[in-house]
Amino acid sequence: MIIKQTPVVRRDWPAGTTGTDKSEGKLVKASADGNTMSLLASASDIPDGVVSNPDGRDGIDGNGGDLVRMNHPGIVQVRLNDTPGTIEDGTDLVACDDATVKAATGTAGELIVAQSMAPNTSGQGSCLHEALLVAWATPTA
Repeated sequence: MIIKQTPVVRRDWPAGTTGTDKSEGKLVKASADGNTMSLLASASDIPDGVVSNPDGRDGIDGNGGDLVRMNHPGIVQVRLNDTPGTIEDGTDLVACDDATVKAATGTAGELIVAQSMAPNTSGQGSCLHEALLVAWATPTA
C-alpha cells in the first residue's frame, strides 16, 4: 500500500527555536521521535533532508515547514553558503556548519549531500540553488 507518493513530510521546529526565517533550502536533522526538525549544526552531521516552504519568512520565525527527505527523487532547492566556491552542472555539494552547502573541494571527510543541477554563473552565495539530494550522504575518503 502506498501511503504517500513523495518523501516530503510536515515537521515543526522544537519549542523556542529562532532564526528559522531564512531556512528555505537549509539542511536539517529530524528528531529521534520524528516529530520535529532542527537545522544542521555541523558539517559532519548526516542530514535527513532540506527545508521547503517554511512558515516564517523575512524576519519572522514560523512553527515549521516541509522536510524534504534525502531520498527525494526530484530536483530541490538548497541554500548555498556565503562562499559557495565554483559550482558547475554536476558539481558535488557538501554540508557546511551553518546548514548550507558549497562546492566540494576534495578534502577528506567532506560530507557530500547533493549534486548541482546547474552552474552558479553569478558566483553568488546565500541563495537557493537547484540540486539533486544524495540519498545516503557519506563522507569523502
